[in-house]
Amino acid sequence: MTIIQPSKKNRFTGFLISALLVSSISVVLWGVFLYNQLVDVRHEIDKQKNNFQQAEVNNAELKNNLYNIIDTKNLKASTNSQSLILDKSPEYIKNRQLVAQN
Repeated sequence: MTIIQPSKKNRFTGFLISALLVSSISVVLWGVFLYNQLVDVRHEIDKQKNNFQQAEVNNAELKNNLYNIIDTKNLKASTNSQSLILDKSPEYIKNRQLVAQN
C-alpha cells in the first residue's frame, strides 16, 4: 500500500497561486472601475460642451436683441413716440472748485 503525502513545498506554491489570482482579480476590477469613471467623465464633457454651445446661442440672441434696441432707427422712433426733443448743442454741468474764503 502506497501512501501519498503532499510535500510542504506545495503549500507555498498554492499560496503563490492564490495571491496571484486575488491580485489579478483585483486589477481587473480596478480596471473596470477606472473605465467606468472615464466613460462618466466623457459624458460629462459632452454635456458641458452642449451647455456651452447653448449658452453661446443664447448670448448671440441677447446681443442681437440689444443691437436691435439701440439701433439708431429704433432710437429715433422711440424719441418721437415719447415727445422727446433732440438737442443739437447740449450744455453739460461743469464741476467748479470752490475757492475757500478766509
